[in-house]
Amino acid sequence: MTKELSVVVISIIPFDAQGQVDEAAYRRHLRRLVKARCSVYVAGSSSSEAFTLTPEDLDLVLQISREELDGKTTYRAMGFEPRQASELVTFMKHVERARIGTAQIFSLDIGHGTRPSEAEMELYYRTIIDQTPLKIHLSCHPRSIGFALPIPMIERLCDRYAQITGIAYGGLDMSYLAELIARLGDRLEIHNAGPAIAVNTLALGGNGFMGTEGNVAPELVRSVIDAWQAKDYEGLRLSYGKLMRLAEILQRNGGKAVRSVKPILNAMDLDGGHLRPPRLPISDEDVQKRLTEIHALEIPGLRVPVAA
Repeated sequence: MTKELSVVVISIIPFDAQGQVDEAAYRRHLRRLVKARCSVYVAGSSSSEAFTLTPEDLDLVLQISREELDGKTTYRAMGFEPRQASELVTFMKHVERARIGTAQIFSLDIGHGTRPSEAEMELYYRTIIDQTPLKIHLSCHPRSIGFALPIPMIERLCDRYAQITGIAYGGLDMSYLAELIARLGDRLEIHNAGPAIAVNTLALGGNGFMGTEGNVAPELVRSVIDAWQAKDYEGLRLSYGKLMRLAEILQRNGGKAVRSVKPILNAMDLDGGHLRPPRLPISDEDVQKRLTEIHALEIPGLRVPVAA
C-alpha cells in the first residue's frame, strides 16, 4: 500500500487591532495554504494562539476552517495542552458541532513540571475518546511537554479505539521514531512536528512533517514532499536546505512561532494580523533583518520586500 505523504501547516489565526478574529484575513490565509496543496491544523496551541480563544472565538474559527477547507485539503482541529481531561472533552464538543471530523489530543500537562504516570496517561486518553465519535490523532511532544508517550500504551489505545488514525511526534529521538513507525506505521498516519527530522521521518516510512513555517512559505514546505515523492534528491536538498534556514530565521532569539511569523507576514503584505497578549511581536528592526535573510534564500513564490 502506498502511503499518502503530506506536510501539515499549523495555521495562524489573524486577529485585528482590537484582538478579534479577522475573519476575512483568516479566510485568505487558509486559501493560500490550500493553493499550495498543504494539509492544515486549525485552532492549535502555539501557532494559532488557541490558549487565548474564547468559546465563541473557537466556534467561529472552526466554522471558517470547515467552510474554507472541507473537500479541498486534509485538515483537523489541533487544540492545546490541557491540565485535565475535561478541557479536551469540551474542545471535542466544539469540533463535533462544527462538523469537523478529526481532532488531536495533546499530551496531558498536569502542571508544575509533574510527569503523569503511564496509568494516568492512559486514563486521560480513554476518558476523552470514550466521549467522542471523532477520528483522533495523538500528540507526543517530549520537547515541549517533557515526556514521550510509551509505545506499548499507544498500541493498547489503538487496539481499543479504531478511531485513532494518526500521531504527531515532536521529538528528536531517532530510535523512538523508528520504533513508532515500525510498530504502528501500518495503522497510523505519522508526522514529525517541525522540519528538523522531516527527511528522517520520510526515510523511515512516516507520512511527512508539520510545523509553522508553511504559514510564511507554503509552496516551500510542500516542495519538500514533492521532491521526495519524485525521487528528486537534488531538488530535495535545495528545498530542505532553504526550509531549515527559514526555520532558524523564524525561531531565532525568542521569535519562535507567531512572535516572528505574524509581523513578517504583515511586512510581506500577507495576512499575519496582530498577536494576542501576553505575546508580543519582534521589533520592526528585527523584522527587517530577518526579511533581508529570507530574501536571500530566493524562495519560489515568495515576494520579500527589503529596505534599499
